[in-house]
Parts: sequence; C-alpha cells; structure tokens
Amino acid sequence: MRAAVLRDGSFHVADDVPEPVPGPGQVLAAPIATGICGSDLSAARHTDDFLKASRDSGTASFLFDPDADLVLGHELCARVLSPGEWEGRAVVGLPWAVDAGGTMRTIGYATDFPGGFGERVVLSQAALIPVPDHVPPHVAALTEPLAVGYGNVARADPRPGSGAVVIGAGPIGLGALAALVERGAAPVVVSEPSPRRRELARRFGAHVVVDPAVTDPFDAWREASERGQPLKVLECSGRAGMLGEILLRAPRETHVLLIGACMTEDVFRPVVGLYKDITVTMCMVYPPKEFARTLDRIADGTVDAAALITGEVGLAGVPTALATLYAPDDHVKVLVRPDLPGTGLHGR
Repeated sequence: MRAAVLRDGSFHVADDVPEPVPGPGQVLAAPIATGICGSDLSAARHTDDFLKASRDSGTASFLFDPDADLVLGHELCARVLSPGEWEGRAVVGLPWAVDAGGTMRTIGYATDFPGGFGERVVLSQAALIPVPDHVPPHVAALTEPLAVGYGNVARADPRPGSGAVVIGAGPIGLGALAALVERGAAPVVVSEPSPRRRELARRFGAHVVVDPAVTDPFDAWREASERGQPLKVLECSGRAGMLGEILLRAPRETHVLLIGACMTEDVFRPVVGLYKDITVTMCMVYPPKEFARTLDRIADGTVDAAALITGEVGLAGVPTALATLYAPDDHVKVLVRPDLPGTGLHGR
C-alpha cells in the first residue's frame, strides 16, 4: 500500500508498505482523514526521547522499531473494509489494537500497526463507533484530540464555583475549554500566542483570552476571579519550562493538570509548589465514555469541530505539512486525506 513513512527522522512517500492484516476481533479499514498530532511531531523530532519515555515508564503501547519505516497517524476517521457489521461505514475509535502476543499497541506508534498516514489500518472492532451520516468524516476525525480535552476535564471534575486557566489553545486546549464552559467553570482564562487560536478560544467560550507575550495569564486570572476562588490550570502546550512557570505564578492550592506532553527533560523547583500546596496531576488516561460523548457533541453541534481544521494534505503532502508545523504558525489542525492529490498544503 501507499503511505507517508517516518524514516531516519524525515518523511518519505513509499508505495511498497506491507498492508496490515486484521487478527481476531479486528477490522481492516481505509483512512478517510487523519489529524497530525503534536505527539507525531515529537515522535519524529525527538524519537530517542519518545522511545526512552515509553521504556522508562513501561508503556509498551508506544514502542516501535526506530530502524524500520513507521506510519504515524492515530487521530483518524476510517471506512471499514472487512469484516464485521459496519462494513462500508465510516467509523472513529480509540486507536488501540492488541498484537499476537496480547500487548496493547497504539495505532501509528507501532511498527506492525500502521496509522492513518497510509491507505490501510487495522482497528479493534470493540473500540469503534459509527459516524452519523450527517457528520462529514473529515470533521469526525477531530473526535480523538477533542476527547482528550473533554475527558481530562471530566477526570478532574471541577467543583462548582471554580475557574480555570488553560495554557495553549490547540485542539486539546480548545476541547478542555469547551468542557470547562459546558460544566459552568468561570472565569476561564486562555493563554495562547497564536492570533488564530486566540480567536477560536473566544468562539469556544473563553471569558478572557490573552497573548502571554503581552499579558501574564495569572495576572488576568487574579483580575477576573473572586478572591480565594478555586483554580485549575490545564497545561495543554507541552512546552518545556511551563510547569516551572506555573508553580511560580499560580495562586496557592491550585490544581495543575499536565495534559500536553513535554517530550524532553524539564527543570522546575518542587519546593515552590510544595510551599504553595499545589497539586499536580499528570494526565494520560481519561474515562473512555468521553470519546463517544465527544462524537455526540460534534454530531449535535455542541462543539464546532470543523472550525479547528486549518489545512489538508494528501499522502504526498505529509512531508510539507510536517515541515510547516515544526515552525511557529497559526495552524490548529492539519488533516491527512489520502484522496487528495499533489504535495501542497491546502489551507482553509
């Protein structure tokens, strides 16, 4: 099959990638649209750190052979080819598959389970959810990144009367923002350097939106909130040094959720957080039901997932897209669509 593969730290289009073969409880599917995730950028740019984190944490689901071609892409909507009751249907699902040895793998981060940057994927049938007919498949592909934000807010379960600071307004941060607004958190302050993303944050219901180069988000929080109001900080940028900044700037007894993944080593002073009695939760797993609920929100218009799509590429355009996303830019979510021709990045 044809796929965009990560090889020796860069992307290439290959026509001879072996097609995956479904095992028990799995289906073969054709990706319709797949989002390029910040974790894909990390896996490509910081491959050694990515794999070391997987080994050090005992997380086999993110282990792959760095010397073999890797087909990334886990934020996907695909059409089921065979077998099963949903043959021919567009589906989304948690990107998991169990290998022959019984180990859970993540689609796109496993050598033998290629992701959506190719023409075929294998998915676990039990994890699939059919996409409603009125939802465009490329919009349904936003389910996974938005669910990370919605799911971790559900996991944090903000108390009535609490507010929040969201650091980073990418798809995960915007999902977290929408979830906070849905639960009545106020005020919600969003910190984001990109003008395009700041405008989206306003559309998604943020009460205060700041450019951190101009206004400190914690100064904005103190001005907008009531004295002593409970605060949750959702760190969705994954930027090195951000936890240290939060510990210094956040009020006492703040609850910090680290959702964005900083892939490199970081430095912070624990004693600062200790003196301020700050709680830090590192977020990976969220309630699985939030995935299906996020698709429901997309389907009923509760969240405008289509607004996040700022570019699309075909398989041949993946190297161009990744090169663009490595540099500071205003993109929010770029989709890989195997049906698109050419090497260019089609903007929206």
